[in-house]
Amino acid sequence: MTKVITIGRQYGSAGHDVGEIIARELGYALYDKELVELAAKKSNISADALKQIDEKATSSLLYSLASGSYSVRGMSGPLYYEMPINDKLFLAQSDVIKNVAAKENCVIIGRCADYVLEDAENIDVTNVFVYAPMEWRIQRVKAALGLSDRKAKERVVKTDKQRRTYYSYYTNRDWGEMQTYDICVNSQKFGIERTAKIIIDYMRGICG
Repeated sequence: MTKVITIGRQYGSAGHDVGEIIARELGYALYDKELVELAAKKSNISADALKQIDEKATSSLLYSLASGSYSVRGMSGPLYYEMPINDKLFLAQSDVIKNVAAKENCVIIGRCADYVLEDAENIDVTNVFVYAPMEWRIQRVKAALGLSDRKAKERVVKTDKQRRTYYSYYTNRDWGEMQTYDICVNSQKFGIERTAKIIIDYMRGICG
């Protein structure tokens, strides 16, 4: 049975950094942006095109509901070819997530991986959500991207909204609601290294 850690994260909360530390310390593979490249190969859609819509829901929820394409199953049939590209990316990434999770211990960042793997067999999934106060996240984004306070806040608010919409659209759940996850950690309170260590210690405890 493989071990998989999925990480949902607020923008600027260092969720990717936490995932990198966890993967390195546990010897797990790490999947984040790599999922776009793998999905591009699977769907035969340009990776550059897919990167522009990564973790963004389609602009037409009603389209997908009406066409019956609102599903994580199947990348074939006439409905698949009529889908918005966002939905095609989600289906391709979902298949990739299932495949890598079945093959190796790994950390998967975002992309509704907790939902995609919910009913997976022979995969032990631990779902994590990393969050932090808005001001701390703004200052991290400001420093990383060289933005003003106003622009950094706009980036944080917009990206969180995109992730919330994406998650809710494809899962019919509320992004960041604690009952959805096994572990929710405030990365500002504990620090990035200690946040990772909390999850590492948990995994070593249940795996040991």
